[in-house]
Amino acid sequence: MAIGLSLLAFLLIIIYGFEYAFMGKTYAVSTTWNKRIKFKVNAQQRFILLLLATAIVQAGAFSALLLLVWMGLLIGILFRYGIQMFTSPMLKIYALYLCWLLFSLVLTSEKGYGFRVLAKYLFPFLVVLVVSSVKITDIFFIKALKVSFIAGVIINSCIVLMKILPIYAIYNPILWWQPAVIDVNPFFIASGLLLYKFSKKKQILFAILLFISIPIVESVRTGLIGIGVFFLAVSFFKYKLKALPVFVLIVASFIASILFVPTVRNKMFRHTFNSAEEVINMSSNLSPDSIDSNGRFAMWEWSLNTFYEGNELMGAGIGQMQARFYSGNHPFGIIKIAHNDYLQIICDTGQIGLFLYTLIIISFVWHAFIIYNDKKNNVLARQAAFIAGTSLCGIMATAFTDNVINYSLITLSYPYAFLGFALVMKSKRK
Repeated sequence: MAIGLSLLAFLLIIIYGFEYAFMGKTYAVSTTWNKRIKFKVNAQQRFILLLLATAIVQAGAFSALLLLVWMGLLIGILFRYGIQMFTSPMLKIYALYLCWLLFSLVLTSEKGYGFRVLAKYLFPFLVVLVVSSVKITDIFFIKALKVSFIAGVIINSCIVLMKILPIYAIYNPILWWQPAVIDVNPFFIASGLLLYKFSKKKQILFAILLFISIPIVESVRTGLIGIGVFFLAVSFFKYKLKALPVFVLIVASFIASILFVPTVRNKMFRHTFNSAEEVINMSSNLSPDSIDSNGRFAMWEWSLNTFYEGNELMGAGIGQMQARFYSGNHPFGIIKIAHNDYLQIICDTGQIGLFLYTLIIISFVWHAFIIYNDKKNNVLARQAAFIAGTSLCGIMATAFTDNVINYSLITLSYPYAFLGFALVMKSKRK
């Protein structure tokens, strides 16, 4: 059954993706607020809507092949319709980083795994190129925003429903698993905040509460960090240095969740504490060894010793780390990922690779910050930049303890698509 559902999801996306990308000229799509009123979108625009709607689909055993299909469709669109290059430091740095990955691919002995890793970095770059090459109208942007938000509501609701109804056998072969969803929830929160600003509909607030509560109820520390960093980024984008009190409040809230929420507290520490007072009284004796890392600290130390030492500048070669973990030739049982993207980057591509990728994140967020705070830009361009920049901060914060780039179809397509929206729309008048 699982293989059948995975294959069905995979084939449907191939069929509709090819149709939307290359067949037909215009389509009628309902507007955001009134389904009876429709507006026309071209093939490229509808393809983008399809990507935003179905990025939550993993297609089970076909997930790696699905990513390649999406990349093939994106490249096909670029060849057919051309590339509209916008001035963005991030795009130039990203192109340089991809060149470095190609150089590492030439040198690595694990070219198969190296190509698989390369594809996950190439995908978001293709997304922003395609989106920034398409005509983006105000009504289309709002439609894309709502489609993305509804996708977030669907997949988060399914996580809740799995606790109530026996739908795991249906959910698992089709949609992305829970860690990937929680990693990208900062984006869904950001999109919901903007939709609420436009519509004032209370059900949007309930959905935002759902996005925030799932990592709390499930005691997912990575998700809590991501959401916390997202709100730090929101306060900085809006208030700049005046946001310092908000920073303090958010950090205090995170500490309070560790102290006062029993499920979070018990998952954080190796020792069981019955109250916040016990944690405070033992604070002087706490150390990194007191934190329950689920074996991450030992795994990270082993990885650095195995791949990084002696290869500090250039790394051991792209794909080397994934090849070792997938083979099971390591002392950590059945684990296939190291749960730290930055660790994998430095192990595979060395200090040069990590430096370039860090520059990509910084330039992405900084460019989004500049677009948002320039009041000469189109209002919706500023909002698109706000969503992209703040959500990427939260998403990439989770990459310290999770493999966000491993799930790039769901985690990175949304912020990179909305940066593309911002690049296109910023030249419009307010």
